[in-house]
Amino acid sequence: MEKQTIQPFLTVANYHLLEQQMNKIILTLATTKDKDVILAVHGIVDSEITAKLALSTEEAELIEQLFDVTNRAQGDAYSEQLKLYVIPFKAVTASTIKSLFKKEKKLKLPKLEEMDFHEICYLAWDDPGTHRKYVVLEQDEKLKSIKGTFSNDTIRGICAICNRHSDVGLFTTSVKGQIVGTFTNYSNYICADSQTCNRHVTDIEKTQAFFERITQ
Repeated sequence: MEKQTIQPFLTVANYHLLEQQMNKIILTLATTKDKDVILAVHGIVDSEITAKLALSTEEAELIEQLFDVTNRAQGDAYSEQLKLYVIPFKAVTASTIKSLFKKEKKLKLPKLEEMDFHEICYLAWDDPGTHRKYVVLEQDEKLKSIKGTFSNDTIRGICAICNRHSDVGLFTTSVKGQIVGTFTNYSNYICADSQTCNRHVTDIEKTQAFFERITQ
């Protein structure tokens, strides 16, 4: 990949979309030598990228290098270099998180030092002792916080956040109703592993729409 001259233009979800499409090519090359099949997969990947990304000429030339990847080692190297063009999740500190969850007296904090903000569309962590799950996401350039309970009983199912088949558990949030003293509970199955879920998100608008639904 050439020296970076283009400013970051990919969302984290865009980045994961490109990784998924690249993996299609790598898997195809590993399983067939049929040129027609390989060409067909290239066409599908090109259509997926074109449909979801609006790119300038320079950006398109950069992304087209994805089609030169032929094996996993090259794919991993391309993914790492592509991070240079990713707009990371807004950096947060322990103080920021405490301010977002002011009412939590004994808030368990995530291990922020272990987070790669170029790979997460939303920040989530669990407090096993209280069965609580905490979520922080960015909407309209502002950080928004959500908390709920998460069931330890996981099943195989479709995650409401990333829409992929995974190990999921029931996430229940409670929102104040229009009448004083009333609450509405929302329960949805989401990935038990938030990092895995993040890697599956390729459309941030759908993810944000999900969180909007459970906080209205």
